[in-house]
Amino acid sequence: MAENQGVLGDQWNDYANRLLKLLGWEHIGDKDMDITGSGGETYGIDAIACYESPGLAVKQCCLVESKRYAMSSINASVIKKWIERLKQKLDGVYQSKDLRTEFPQLRECGPINLGVIMCWVHDATNERYFEDEFEKYLNSTRIVTMPKPMAFKRIIVLSNLRILRLCSIASVLKDNTYKYEFYYPSQLINNKPFEMSKILTIDYALSDIIMAERKKGAKSEKVVFYFGAMNLEAINTLKDALTMYNMMEAKKSLIIYHYEGDASTREIMPDAKKLFGKVKVVFISMDHFDLTTEPAIIKNEF
Repeated sequence: MAENQGVLGDQWNDYANRLLKLLGWEHIGDKDMDITGSGGETYGIDAIACYESPGLAVKQCCLVESKRYAMSSINASVIKKWIERLKQKLDGVYQSKDLRTEFPQLRECGPINLGVIMCWVHDATNERYFEDEFEKYLNSTRIVTMPKPMAFKRIIVLSNLRILRLCSIASVLKDNTYKYEFYYPSQLINNKPFEMSKILTIDYALSDIIMAERKKGAKSEKVVFYFGAMNLEAINTLKDALTMYNMMEAKKSLIIYHYEGDASTREIMPDAKKLFGKVKVVFISMDHFDLTTEPAIIKNEF
């Protein structure tokens, strides 16, 4: 049983990194590596990834930890140990010259100050577990950090719900009918000129409103990946946000890929479209993957 669990854990590490690759992240080196930190200590690392961020002058680099657990094996203490150990690894490799010698690609990156934990709970049967129990464990975790500026390191934990959302975005991106780029307005990248990028950064990946553009030949359309509620009040708030970010153009199409929605959603669509005035809005429901099974989109090589 332990051997089987180890194999499944290795598979999940592959799946997690394939998802990041679909979102435009670059995998560096091998997986399940032992690397040497600046103090000479050896650390086990599931993976290293990097991506170009419109908000940064150099590439963002991060350590990726993949966890595949049962609900009964997860509690606040376990999650705290994950985060504490990953923080130790970040501290150890933050300025490691040996690591940059071993992986020359890292010379194009800033210090490794980001850690991403991809946690798949394989026996979760409903979303309430993540909204209640898992979120409670995360909120109870407190990590002692060094005084600034040395403390500027981030650890982000993604579990099934957020992972499945990203898989839904990846499913749209894989459609070869259109070419997609994410829209980074100046407000999101420290008041720099807006940029378009094929890469979904970790900060943007956590948003309920992700703006993009899709092209087919000479034709381009504004796109929104929307993970909020599908009622008139929420959609009106979405419209106000898109207006502020100049995402709407009169007489041009706006494609809204929405994640939530049920049979009642169709009933409000006529009124929802009226909220956008002269903008032609097309609502498209995104794929919903099974909560209990790793999605096929990341199981298969691409």
